Amino acid sequence: MKLKGTSFKVGTGSTKVGSQVKYGPTADLSDAQKKKLLEHYGTHGKGKTQQNALTRLSQYSSSHSTFVKAAESSKRPLTAQELTAKRTGQNAPNASINHVIAAGTGQNVLNHETLRFQEGAKRTQDGLAALKKDPASQAAKKQVAQGLAQQAASVGRTQGYSRATLNERQGELTQKQVLDKRRDAMQGTLTALQGKDSRQRVTGDTPAKRFDAYKGVMKDTFDAPGNLRVGDRTQNTKVSTGFDAPLDKHGKPTSRAERLHDAHQTYAPDRLLKDDRVFTKDDKGNVMSSSMETDGVATAARKPKRKANDSSDAPATKRKR
Repeated sequence: MKLKGTSFKVGTGSTKVGSQVKYGPTADLSDAQKKKLLEHYGTHGKGKTQQNALTRLSQYSSSHSTFVKAAESSKRPLTAQELTAKRTGQNAPNASINHVIAAGTGQNVLNHETLRFQEGAKRTQDGLAALKKDPASQAAKKQVAQGLAQQAASVGRTQGYSRATLNERQGELTQKQVLDKRRDAMQGTLTALQGKDSRQRVTGDTPAKRFDAYKGVMKDTFDAPGNLRVGDRTQNTKVSTGFDAPLDKHGKPTSRAERLHDAHQTYAPDRLLKDDRVFTKDDKGNVMSSSMETDGVATAARKPKRKANDSSDAPATKRKR
C-alpha cells in the first residue's frame, strides 16, 4: 500500500480497530529456528531482566525531552505531545514514545537474516570443502557463489534499514556522527550475524558478544530518535506494530514517514509487506496513526514540577511495539 492517496487518521479513545497488525520478533520462525537463535545469541540476565533475541527489547530513552530536542535539531515540527512536553518541562500525560517502523519488525528482520546468513555461511564452507577435493568442480564453485550471495543479501537487507533510520538523525547528529554510526552499524551487523567457526579462536566470538552487537544495532537505528516520536499512548497501543506513519498538521504522512515507508517497502521481505502486516486500520477503513504534528509555538513553563528527564513515569511511556 502506498502512502499517497491513503486515508490516515489519529483516533480517539472510542475509535475501534478494524484490522490490527500484530507480530513480533518470533513471527514466522519454527521451533527449530528459535532454538538456533537462542544458541547463536544466548540468553542473558535473570528474571525480569532476562533478555534474548526472541523477546522484545526496549532500549530508548524514557525522557520526552530527548525527542523534543531531536525533532527540533532535525527541523521536524513537534507533535502535540512533544509540544506539551516542551511547554511544561515534563513528560506529556497520556503519551508514549512511538516507533515509525516498529522495533518488533526490526528484530524480526534481524532474526530471520541471522538464520539466512548462517545458511549462506554453511553453504559457502561446504562448497569450499568440496573444492579442496575437486578444484574443477563447477557445482562446488556455484555452491560457494550462492552461499556468499546469501550472506551479502542478509547484510544488505539489515543495513538498508540501518541507513534509512540513521539518515533521519541528520541535524540531531552531525554528518560525521551519522557516518560513524553507519560504520558502527555495519560492523555490529557483521559481528551479530557471524557464528562459531575458526574465527572464534581469533576474535573471541561468543553468544554474549554477538548479542551485544545485536542490541547495539537495534539501539542506534530502530530504537533511536530518527525512528521515534512522542505520540498518543492509547493509539500507539491500538496500532501495535508494523508501520505507524507520523502525520503532519493536515493529517497527511510527513516527509519522514514517506522516506521510512519507502525504505520498508524496499528492504522488508515479502512476508512483511502483505496488507495485514503493514498498516493497522480502524473500523471505517482509515489507516491508523498515533501522532500528528502541530504548528503551535512552545513556551517554557515558569515552574515545572518535574524535569522532562525524570523517568519516574517510564512504565507508562514505554509501550512494546
